[in-house]
Amino acid sequence: MSKLRRRGFLKMVGMGLAALGVGAVYAENRKQRTKNVLLLYVDDLRPEINCYGKSKLITPNIDRLARRSLVFNKAYCQVPICMPSRVSTLSGMYARKTSQGILRRLLPQGKPSLPGHFKANGYDTISIGKVYHFNNDDPESWTKRYTDTFYEQILVCDGYCSGYQLEENKQGLTYSRTGRNSSPLTECVDAPDNAYPDGATADKAIADLKKYSQSGKPLFLAAGFYRPHLPWVAPKKYWDLYNREKIDLAENQYFPKGAIGRNSWGDLRHYGDKVVNAAEAGRSNYNADNFPVLPEDKQRELIHGYWACVSFLDAQIGRILDALDDSGIADNTAVVLLSDHGWQLGEHKLWSKCSNYEEAVRVPFMIAASGITKGEKTDSLTELLDIYPTLCEFAGLAIPEHVEGVSMMPLLKDPTREWKKAVFNIWNGSRSMRTARYRFTKYHKPMPKGSIYQLLGTGRYELYDYETDPAGNVNIAADPKNKALLDELIAMMDAGWKAARPDT
Repeated sequence: MSKLRRRGFLKMVGMGLAALGVGAVYAENRKQRTKNVLLLYVDDLRPEINCYGKSKLITPNIDRLARRSLVFNKAYCQVPICMPSRVSTLSGMYARKTSQGILRRLLPQGKPSLPGHFKANGYDTISIGKVYHFNNDDPESWTKRYTDTFYEQILVCDGYCSGYQLEENKQGLTYSRTGRNSSPLTECVDAPDNAYPDGATADKAIADLKKYSQSGKPLFLAAGFYRPHLPWVAPKKYWDLYNREKIDLAENQYFPKGAIGRNSWGDLRHYGDKVVNAAEAGRSNYNADNFPVLPEDKQRELIHGYWACVSFLDAQIGRILDALDDSGIADNTAVVLLSDHGWQLGEHKLWSKCSNYEEAVRVPFMIAASGITKGEKTDSLTELLDIYPTLCEFAGLAIPEHVEGVSMMPLLKDPTREWKKAVFNIWNGSRSMRTARYRFTKYHKPMPKGSIYQLLGTGRYELYDYETDPAGNVNIAADPKNKALLDELIAMMDAGWKAARPDT
């Protein structure tokens, strides 16, 4: 048969199949075979939501996602601050430094980020809200970026979108990355959800899920939420969920015995709260004893605001999950929920992140994949940079050679299997390693006069045993009887992440 006649024959067959409705069936089958990704990226969220055992927080939507996910109880970020953590996660590489410009240094020339790799393999990649830290990060990796969620009037948010509703609070937004603003830490106003950046992010994500459910084209959609990052502003109805007098305060409002690490309450001190700023927590010469503790009423106000923002965030995630369920593509979509790092709410006298303590580097993290995950939990050690290769394997894509994370697909299928021996993070010249039992931190050098990240002293090592000391209240590194253990952990840290990988 000639090429021309064969072409005509195939065209006739195609017309016949279309008349029989086979074309629609084929399109539907193609849609069902497509592997999609919905990445729900959260800022400053602690793993103290209901599915992690914090029963007072009202998070029904994250909890229902957990019921069809594998929930990682021991998941950790690579850097306890927004920008480098996100770059590490989206590059699949361990952070080497925590300074600006890390994106270009972390990804070798021509190597793709996570969304860039999916885009190169035929996916539409969509960024909504705070996915990277800055508005212009990695633009070539996105098919579409909704940059408007980064703006408030003429102020460019770039990761600091406030959501203030009251005009006097908006007027106080003189914030720069090197200064402060005069606006408050909290705001409680009776306003609709979509008056806030995260509500608008949810609206856009829902619209795109509806659009792509009809197209059958593979989709990588990342929705980045600001809350519960400061300022703690949310509609009044979420504040009303909680009784401030019944708010839990940290039980260990003291530094660990023999502690080295601290922070400057930097996030809190960007704002105009007189009580917080009167404490002058930036002074480097504080020791563990005279470091300030906020008054109890101020602590309750702040934690109330944090909890309200978590419930507000949960509602936006619920709206997106509803839209995914209605779209008909849920069974072929991996849903990943993660936070870029943790947050301290008074533990060890600290507020903010920016430390190697467990509260700052441990994160909520779960993956839901139909037919694979079954609402289970695992205590296996995992890291956020493992998301990149895991999603590649889920979608049937090759894992680029530069990726340093390891695919968690074997763990998703068998949460009881042995996994990583240790996970790693860095912070401001220090290196920290978490094993199943211990956290070991090695500081660059002692600080006899102190600094904003180290208490004054001559120590260089921190070692916490979570089997005997679950809250990490005693640094046992200097105890002579632990010398052999300390030497073992130093050797393990020096061996690095390659030696800690699971045998897959």
